[in-house]
Amino acid sequence: MENMENAGDEISSLRKMIAEYERLYRVENAPAISDAEYDRLLRRLRDLEDAHPEFYSADSPTQKVGDDASSGFEKRAHLSKMLSLDNAFSFEDLKEFDERLRKAIGSSKSLKYVVEPKIDGAGISAVYENGRLSRLLTRGNGSVGDDITRNASVIKNLPFELKGDNIPEILEVRGEAFMANSEFDKFRARQEAEFAKSEQAQFEGQEDEKSPKKLRLYANPRNLAAGTLKLLDKEILAERSLLANFYSIGKIEGAEILFQSGLAKFLKSLGLPSVNWYAIAFGIGEAYQKICELDKERGTFDFNTDGAVVKLDDMSLYSLAGWTSKFPRWATAWKYKPARAKVRIYDITLQVGRTGAITPVAELEDAQKEGERLPVLLSGTNVSRATLHNFDEIARKDIRIGDVAEIEKAGEIIPDVVRILPECRKENSESYAAPKYCPKCGSSLVRNAGEAVLRCINPECPEQMRRRIVHFASRSCMDIDGLGDAVVSQLASLGILKNFADIYSLNADDLYKIKNFKQKSAENLLLAIQDSKKRDLWRLIFGLGIPYVGERAAKDFALAFKSLDSFMNADMKALSDISGVGERIIFSVLQFFKSGENLRIINRLRESGLNFKAEEASQSAVFGGKIFVLTGTLSSMGRSDAKRLIESYGGRVGSGVSKSTDFLISASESSSKLDRARELGVKILSEDEFLAMLKEAEVSAGFGVKSDEKPKIAKKENSFLQNSSGQMSLFDF
Repeated sequence: MENMENAGDEISSLRKMIAEYERLYRVENAPAISDAEYDRLLRRLRDLEDAHPEFYSADSPTQKVGDDASSGFEKRAHLSKMLSLDNAFSFEDLKEFDERLRKAIGSSKSLKYVVEPKIDGAGISAVYENGRLSRLLTRGNGSVGDDITRNASVIKNLPFELKGDNIPEILEVRGEAFMANSEFDKFRARQEAEFAKSEQAQFEGQEDEKSPKKLRLYANPRNLAAGTLKLLDKEILAERSLLANFYSIGKIEGAEILFQSGLAKFLKSLGLPSVNWYAIAFGIGEAYQKICELDKERGTFDFNTDGAVVKLDDMSLYSLAGWTSKFPRWATAWKYKPARAKVRIYDITLQVGRTGAITPVAELEDAQKEGERLPVLLSGTNVSRATLHNFDEIARKDIRIGDVAEIEKAGEIIPDVVRILPECRKENSESYAAPKYCPKCGSSLVRNAGEAVLRCINPECPEQMRRRIVHFASRSCMDIDGLGDAVVSQLASLGILKNFADIYSLNADDLYKIKNFKQKSAENLLLAIQDSKKRDLWRLIFGLGIPYVGERAAKDFALAFKSLDSFMNADMKALSDISGVGERIIFSVLQFFKSGENLRIINRLRESGLNFKAEEASQSAVFGGKIFVLTGTLSSMGRSDAKRLIESYGGRVGSGVSKSTDFLISASESSSKLDRARELGVKILSEDEFLAMLKEAEVSAGFGVKSDEKPKIAKKENSFLQNSSGQMSLFDF
């Protein structure tokens, strides 16, 4: 029984962990772990679920396709499901795939396969009706994807009309959108130059309204391609250039394709880009040989590949082979081992986060050039540092200063120390001892129960406070434009900013001490600081940097306690009465307000005139205490404006539809949230119905959102515009 309980706990933990990694990878385009580590976690989860079928769940990451849906785009259903691929990591995995497939189709003979490169891009599905592109979708959740047709022109080799004599009436074709490596290199060079230029302009007070506030430096072409497909800004979109490569058919009417080996030729005859490298293999052994041949050649391609795809050639057998809820049974993806390099760990440095968490970082040099402090080239980039996560990880891998190690950088993210090479270890090597004191302030470090990290709990720690100041001023908190990391670092090093209460004592003379900071920049920053005093209470609570208190919890606290003083004086019972607030958050809040230094900072904020009270929400009969979820793109306002209005009238906004959801505001014809709402019987509101509710609440209550903060509600217009010939066009906006 105990083993079953442990397995259940691990399964639950893995599902949550993998779901978050999926979200970061597919929605944020910011992977947090390597592909190899993700695959390892998924295999572990699958093994546990196989051993304990009593914990089966259709919502498990092993049973469903990851969802890349995002706000800003209409959701459209695929004509046929757009599934993912199962993975093979060894020849034994390939043989098991082959055996399962032969059993499913009832064949004792060797099967004919096609081997193709697996492009590391963003999945897309294009639908052509009578030869014209009617829509372009992302993979979404496999059943429903984001309609990105308006961004189709960014894919430079995607035809809007098919050519040839054998054009199908309906053609749903699947593939990858990607940015060529050569194009990515040029893009990164331009972006880095623009970033340096905009920072210099900010310091010199020469920035204008078009100057970028913050540039995101994409780590690899895959992330940039996925982000580009979801852009809403036409000017930025015009500067990007992607390519597409199609390799499979979803639905087809008016033509017939019998073999996968003939698909590339057929697609090219229509003017569609398709694979330039593929190999036919008779039997799984020969397929493996072709995989090895591709591995030697893929380095010459101008796009990234992270594997090979093995497909049954005879497409007439696909329906006989069948599908799982997540994968087709007639294809599998071979994952190449990620690139590795040998490095020497010449030092382990310590970083202090805003909550006091101490993160160890390995400082690396090329193992072949000891003492020269030269980075090692890995996957096209120079690597000189790698996070070691926490001190338990250091002890588990027995990582020591001076060790030679192998690092891995799959997915082009922050590299990971895979293993230490003990045969290269020096005789006088000593085990690494976890620190006892903060490297920045010298305070004793503590380790909370159930945590793997050491923390500095000194509220006056200069590095911790510097990071807290940056957080306090960030857009998601007090939104002080112009007070970013670079400016805060300079003011902190000059001794002008010691904590975030000091922000409200800044004057022009202080700001002129910043290198190249001119009058215009100083005036703008002082105005932004003054304006921040009026921010909502929840922003102030979030900005205080209480460990474990995120945006959602900050809003819940502001709604429940109405003022910062009431929140500060709340006891354990009052805090525990708030839905969704667990013991860890409660303990953290109580400890935070016991600190004399924290209280002194808060009193200074009070003296500076910051808003300490929540704006009274009109608890309308419709909105008060109700939970709303949004899906699709509203034509009258942005999602953030809708969220703010709902909360101003006492409602809450959830991220997903559940039994506790009261209303789904739907601006989409089809979406997974819409399906879920219908399944649970949740009330579904059209945009017009939602606007009518807002009007009713405003009239009856007489207040809510301040008049000068109300979002402008745009008139509804047709999504498609007319071109010069008067015809409706999908591509004129």
